[in-house]
Amino acid sequence: MGTLELRKSINNFIEIADERFLRMVYSLANEYTKSDNEQIAYRAGKAITKSQLYQELKEAEQEIENGDYMTIEDFEKESSQWK
Repeated sequence: MGTLELRKSINNFIEIADERFLRMVYSLANEYTKSDNEQIAYRAGKAITKSQLYQELKEAEQEIENGDYMTIEDFEKESSQWK
């Protein structure tokens, strides 16, 4: 089914839908259209967007795959030298 057929079919559903269905479609459409630049969190008082968080997660996964991380044992050694 192509885009045009999907639009027609969805419009037909909407024409006969009850309020519950319409609210579900509205909620889905509303979430779908939210911007990736929407602020979703804060770090040290600075806003973080959805796209920034996603990029940070991708980078962190790559670091883990590359073996670039600290074990608990390494952290314990390093932190024992802190003053």
